[in-house]
Amino acid sequence: MDRITQAANPDPECLNELLFADDQALFSPDKDTLQEHINQLNRQCEAHGMRINIKKTEAITISRNETTTAFNIEGNALLNATEFKYLGSIFTKDGRIDREIEVGCQKANSIIYQLAPLLKHESIPIATKAKLINSIFLTT
Repeated sequence: MDRITQAANPDPECLNELLFADDQALFSPDKDTLQEHINQLNRQCEAHGMRINIKKTEAITISRNETTTAFNIEGNALLNATEFKYLGSIFTKDGRIDREIEVGCQKANSIIYQLAPLLKHESIPIATKAKLINSIFLTT
């Protein structure tokens, strides 16, 4: 996969893709350069007997303005997402982190709710409860 992404990269001097296992994210400040990167990646994949799954491929335009840019693979339009998650981080089309904070708070509330019976249990020392909370929240 490294050879494919290197061959498809329109500008090797610029960080314009993220790779982890079978996940890949391409980005560019210019829509035409990004479309060319998508085209080159598609050609390289096909040359190596692989196909990009269009149903699993999404595009997002991150901008302060209400902007949506259409991207495609061989004329097949990619889904325009309003947000996407990559390695646990949430990217939204307005570029703000509000959604990331909201999801983090929801996860924390869920954990506290699940721990409530233990935290309310009188026979468990406060020091043990503190260690439990610290081990969960300081590691995430």
